[in-house]
Amino acid sequence: MIFKNILDDLNISRNDFFYLLILTVFSILITYNMMIFNQSLGIYCSDVFIYLSNSLVFAGYPSSILYLYLSPVVCILTAILFKLGFLSEMSLYLVTGIFCIIANFGIYVLLKNRFSSLLSLCGAFLFGSLSLCLLWWANGTLDVPAVALSIWSIIFTVLAIDRDSKYYMIAIPFFVLAVFTRYTALFLLPLILLYYLSFHDFFSNLDLFFRNREDFAIKVKSYIKSEEFRNILKGCAIAFVLVVLFSASILAYGSHLSFLTQSSTFASGSKGEVIDNAYTTDTFFYLHDFPNFLFADNVSFDGVIPVLNGSSLMSYLLIGLFAIGILLFAYKLFNAKRDEDSKYKNIVGILFIALLVISILSFRINSIITITILLADFVILFSFFKKIGIDREIYSFNILMLSWFLVYFLFFTFLNIKVNRYIITVFPAFIYFVIFALNEILDWCGKFKFLKFKKQNLLNLIPIVLIVFCIFSAFTFTHTVHYDEDFSKNKVIADYIEDYDPAYASKDIAVFNQRSYNWFLKMYTIPLTDDQLDYLESSNITYYISDDKFNLENYTMIYQKEGLYLYERN
Repeated sequence: MIFKNILDDLNISRNDFFYLLILTVFSILITYNMMIFNQSLGIYCSDVFIYLSNSLVFAGYPSSILYLYLSPVVCILTAILFKLGFLSEMSLYLVTGIFCIIANFGIYVLLKNRFSSLLSLCGAFLFGSLSLCLLWWANGTLDVPAVALSIWSIIFTVLAIDRDSKYYMIAIPFFVLAVFTRYTALFLLPLILLYYLSFHDFFSNLDLFFRNREDFAIKVKSYIKSEEFRNILKGCAIAFVLVVLFSASILAYGSHLSFLTQSSTFASGSKGEVIDNAYTTDTFFYLHDFPNFLFADNVSFDGVIPVLNGSSLMSYLLIGLFAIGILLFAYKLFNAKRDEDSKYKNIVGILFIALLVISILSFRINSIITITILLADFVILFSFFKKIGIDREIYSFNILMLSWFLVYFLFFTFLNIKVNRYIITVFPAFIYFVIFALNEILDWCGKFKFLKFKKQNLLNLIPIVLIVFCIFSAFTFTHTVHYDEDFSKNKVIADYIEDYDPAYASKDIAVFNQRSYNWFLKMYTIPLTDDQLDYLESSNITYYISDDKFNLENYTMIYQKEGLYLYERN
């Protein structure tokens, strides 16, 4: 009964099961396909080695705790598979792949709240076929898993505010899980608060506070006794337990919560470290490369950095639909039925534009300031729309989706550390407005009579054709990836040591790349750079793996592989 009630609240009926079955088959097949491809390709993203190493720590293996503060959710789940004996990167691929499937389902449910089953399926297929998504699909990175949990956090937040406050007990814990999957999910908090204020008018309550403190106190006491407030507290209690558990799991191994320091650093206006490999001053990187992120012609590698090249006509069609979706929303909002015209509409309009200009100008200083002012601007609009009687259904969810897109796009654009996968976070909101535009266009076309075809069947061909295109694009994606680099050569060196010296684990091994060798050797390795050779010569280190060739007095080179060299102490 509880499950049925949840499905009803999610607007999922028996008719949706057929579409969900299709989505399930597609999601599983594409995930399996990408897992096999990623296994054959090798690990090119060094962050994946961090998550594998962290998983080793959680599974009880000796490894580095240097990065244990990083998002533990996926690592803890992977560690469970490690403990069961599946000690392979495929375990991490499987965990992140399952989250990718969850993301696809989340897109469907998110869209089904507003659109038909067919259009919702179309949106889910779009997400599962975008080139940027597939490039990082089930390969051990955390971007898509974080998006998956973010989607479900937003879904249950909307249900809690619009349908039944009991969903706060799911929404708030999901938010915490999203944050501990990838810390940039913290930006969900202002989005959740924004949607909350679309229902609870902030400025009306503020006005009541100044006009009549006694009535305001009565209203506050009444709210504290309400079921909604109790459910929020229950959700916060569950979330607090999760925070304590995750924090304790990190601290127990002697690591620290330095992500808090990172958060404060970015909040203070830092654009990232110049020494980072992804550092660039190209402010508009995400803007001019966005078409490539949708449906790229091919993927090449600049060293170990994947680059999406070219873009198809479908990319520009989607961008066009996205723009049309926002314009149609603005048009519907402007022409919405209202109970009365406010004499303050000109003042509100001037205030909105003034704050918008200030937010744009402040972007040069700090993206957090820009985002805060922008969201405050939307809260003012919420209060104004409510005052003149515009139906909340017209604007609240649409502005939430627009804010989702803007918050993440602005934050990552401001940073000088730019990695293409970061922008995956805006795709749910982007797809929403694409489907919104498609829905409005099909509704408009449905008003006309066509010759011998039933108009609805004819119009359904449009999303069906788009779905077919997505299927073809998704399953041919791996053929567009071109690479010359051997991403497995570190593993070859590690395998050689294992064969050469079965007792290697009891000896000290120094390496030029600690991230990869901690994983491949399943042990803690000593990081050692070229300027520390004097220390190496005088140490008791048995093996040294370097990407440079040296003439060492106390070491002999015993193996080499494509620019990598293995030295053994004489």
